[in-house]
Amino acid sequence: MMKNFFFCCSCIGVLLSLAFTAEAGRYAGGVPINIDQNVSFNFNIASQGTRTATVWYNNDIAIAIEGANASTYDRATMEKVVALMAASKASFEDFTGLRNLPLNGNYRGLPTIQVPKDNNGYGGLAAHGIFGLSVGSGLFNPFYERIKSGNISIDQVWLYEMNRNYYKSGSNGWNAWIDWACDGNNSNYGYWTVGFNNAAAFWIVDDLGVELHYFGKYYDQFRADHKKDYDKYLSNSSYNFDNVWAKSRLAWRSGTINTLMSATLLEMYDNFGGKPFVQRLYQQLDNNPRLSNRFDHQTARDNWYRAVSRASRKDQSDYFENTLRWAISSGAKATIKRELGNSDGGDDSGVIVQAEDATLYGLFKVGNDSTASAGQYIHSEYVGNYYDTNIEANRAELLFSVPQSGLYALKATTYAPNTAADSFYIEVNDGPRQIWDINNASYYEEMDVNYRNEASEVTIDISAGQHKITVYVREDGARLDRFRLVRIGDGNGGTDDGSGGGGDTDQPSTITVEAETAELYGAFRVGTDSAASAGRYIDSIHQGNYYEGAAINANRAEFTVTATGAGRYQLKGTVYAPESSADSFWIKVNGGDLHLWDTHNKAIYQEMDVNSRGVSEIVEVDLRAGQNTITVYVREDGTRLDQLRLIPIGGDSGGGDPVPDPDPETNLLQNGDFESGNTAGWVPGYSATTAVTTSAYTGNYALSSTNRTEWYHGPKQVVTNTLTVGKTYQLSAWVRMVSGTSSKIESRLLTQDGNGHTWTKLGQVSGSTQWQEITAEFTVTATGSLRQAELYFFGPHAGSEFIVDDVVLTEK
Repeated sequence: MMKNFFFCCSCIGVLLSLAFTAEAGRYAGGVPINIDQNVSFNFNIASQGTRTATVWYNNDIAIAIEGANASTYDRATMEKVVALMAASKASFEDFTGLRNLPLNGNYRGLPTIQVPKDNNGYGGLAAHGIFGLSVGSGLFNPFYERIKSGNISIDQVWLYEMNRNYYKSGSNGWNAWIDWACDGNNSNYGYWTVGFNNAAAFWIVDDLGVELHYFGKYYDQFRADHKKDYDKYLSNSSYNFDNVWAKSRLAWRSGTINTLMSATLLEMYDNFGGKPFVQRLYQQLDNNPRLSNRFDHQTARDNWYRAVSRASRKDQSDYFENTLRWAISSGAKATIKRELGNSDGGDDSGVIVQAEDATLYGLFKVGNDSTASAGQYIHSEYVGNYYDTNIEANRAELLFSVPQSGLYALKATTYAPNTAADSFYIEVNDGPRQIWDINNASYYEEMDVNYRNEASEVTIDISAGQHKITVYVREDGARLDRFRLVRIGDGNGGTDDGSGGGGDTDQPSTITVEAETAELYGAFRVGTDSAASAGRYIDSIHQGNYYEGAAINANRAEFTVTATGAGRYQLKGTVYAPESSADSFWIKVNGGDLHLWDTHNKAIYQEMDVNSRGVSEIVEVDLRAGQNTITVYVREDGTRLDQLRLIPIGGDSGGGDPVPDPDPETNLLQNGDFESGNTAGWVPGYSATTAVTTSAYTGNYALSSTNRTEWYHGPKQVVTNTLTVGKTYQLSAWVRMVSGTSSKIESRLLTQDGNGHTWTKLGQVSGSTQWQEITAEFTVTATGSLRQAELYFFGPHAGSEFIVDDVVLTEK
């Protein structure tokens, strides 16, 4: 391998063909193109420098060919070539979920494929995580001639190298979760990358509906070569992970282990769900514990097992342990059993409500897709709009009946064609309308219905009989396939409207403000970008300057926000950093402190907690009921602000005298000391891994929280049936960091009543590796009935790990 670019000698001259039998493919023939001649183009990928070229391009992709002119290649054929390359790129984006990659060389700002006369001696060249590939004219010309003759086939080299572009690499690349070093050599690493490169060629051509070309072999022949290695491994029961998978060379021939990896991926593709399985697999690769080092074989095996099980929606322990002969840990199997149960992959329990049975109004319409439940879904045509006025005009009303009153979990199967089409509005019966963020996945996947900033998992308490769910267009293009209601317990009389929010106007509620609505002064300006919320953002021209002191006042954006109720709010912002010298603002709320806000250093729009450098990782502010002012100042020019959100977080921390050691029999919590040796009663709050650990404060076991990607990720216990409105309780818990320090570890109570959800801070300590006690005294209040109550522990910064032990809740 080279340092920056990667090649495969076997790619040279690779030709494959596929007799494709799918109903229809992504490639649909030629597209209109532009041709620019005598262009000075830098063929940087093959280190050929600036050469004279002709470029064929459309709005999606460009192909730059050294030494060619407009007459060198037939226009009609090049229309097909450009269309095929654009379709290949779109297919990779669809499978991996990776879009808007940085460009490794470009023409007119377009993703560009480079065709130099001399490709530095390699069949193909490309880098990871950045779009751009280079293939020499010696491979391009035969490819062109096949297309011209009517043989619509693509060389494996194009897809092999393009997969490198769409493979996460670096310190946060997928290999940090799934790959391992072979032969006991730390540098003998990265074989899963090549495994995906080859496997992707098959599923991409399946998606395109064209033939594959590889050294004169056809698709079936090339796949048969891979299957031979897979069958050879299975046929010898002495082969296992240690003597085959942990080696770089195959035990039965001189080939490398990546061939077996490719073959295994193809077996999974064939048997575990095709394209939807692969799409889900990509999303699960890094949704696991990170490997401690390149020899952490057990965690790597466990991560593959968890990822494949989740992607196939079935516990695959039998496949991994008995077919592949990999040792899987009991902890990993327990995780999957907890997540998937004993399901065979089916999820048709409960009450099913097909979306196409709805009464549709306005923009909503029925679409057909064989991969959707019952073959149909509902959506509005995607044009890139979102709606916050006249919402009632575009709605879908779904009537359904449940045979028994009770508490139901509300689940839905959805599909998001892109990141600008991944939300609806929703209301249950005649309850408040809520924003529902669907999974950002371009395949049909069931999810828990959520209410933005209110509830990550919506449950509704309803009576037996008929009810109504109304869904409204928010971002056009989002698809709804079906709802599923699963009864999870007895309710409180079946009177819930599933509100999860709303309430009287004197109660604090989440405030969302688009950046472009600010009053702008000095260097601030409004920019347009379809990837930004509402298509716009604010920034200042990037010139490499930064501002401090009195100079900041001239360049500011003033927001007027209205709070429905006085209280404490957490401040969040959606930002975009074009480079490392443009990743900070100054920010102030009302007449409060001026905070130096370090934004994330990513060229994507992503929400984050507003912070104050050297003071706090999270900025919390007190707002008065009515109008408030937020002022953002330029610090490093070029930094973009898309949106601000203020989220109510309840009252001040609890306090009082330290809680005395309680009688263990009075503890109202389940498994508060964790001496059961399991996590019974405790589940992840939002996204994190909750597991028992032997690093205990007392006894043998405690609870650890790992794989935390946000500060508010940590364990929780549902205490709805434990607490009584009007009664006072005492909480005690011992906590510590696994390593390092944090500004805090805290406990909060999340309750839901007639006014919606409320966060109440209970207590906190500064995080260190020494055990510290969190204590709090609190009285439960509610408007109407207490519908839900959950006790949370969280607080340390994202990526850190902490431990909880001896959690005791008693009635005072």
